[in-house]
Amino acid sequence: MKRITLFLLAAALSNWSQDTVKQPRVPKDGVVPKDGFVPNPEIAVTVAEAVLAPVYGRKTVASERPFKANLRGNIWVVEGKVPCEGPPDAVCPGGAGVVWISKRTGQILFMTHLQ
Repeated sequence: MKRITLFLLAAALSNWSQDTVKQPRVPKDGVVPKDGFVPNPEIAVTVAEAVLAPVYGRKTVASERPFKANLRGNIWVVEGKVPCEGPPDAVCPGGAGVVWISKRTGQILFMTHLQ
């Protein structure tokens, strides 16, 4: 009797989770651009700012401009500039946003805000 009850409970939970969280099927024949979804530094910076803003706020992200994107292998490493009121060589407190983005897929691989 316990086995039947556990089986029915497991089946019900399985059906419940499948019904409430439907994941779309990913087509296998989609297009991947020759140079990837993030082909250049300008697009990398745009993507980085778009994912940083909801987490750290638009005002904070805007204060860290200009962002710089460097391609390391197939990963864009996008880094903001620490806001600073001092002379050009001054060491300023604080940190800036950093985002790693797959050049090929556009996937966000890593994101942080350095202190």
